[in-house]
Amino acid sequence: MVGVKMRDNIKKLLAERQEIYGDATANFKKIGVIWGQLLDLPYSLDAHQVAQMFIAAKLVRISANPNHEDSWIDVQGYAEHGLNSLL
Repeated sequence: MVGVKMRDNIKKLLAERQEIYGDATANFKKIGVIWGQLLDLPYSLDAHQVAQMFIAAKLVRISANPNHEDSWIDVQGYAEHGLNSLL
């Protein structure tokens, strides 16, 4: 039952974020360009790499507080965006 609730929360969250920020893959590509420049890389990060970086940040937060449900939902949302960017 928790998995169903979590999935519903993710669907709702992703729909809300799309309404506010637009297409996630397009935004992740833009973030990848900026991060590549900030890191002085000769290339941009791909959208799926941006998703991986966001997941890594959430994993650090989860290690500090594994009971915070929002962080788990965010990880699943970022994973979905990462996968979608490859399709």
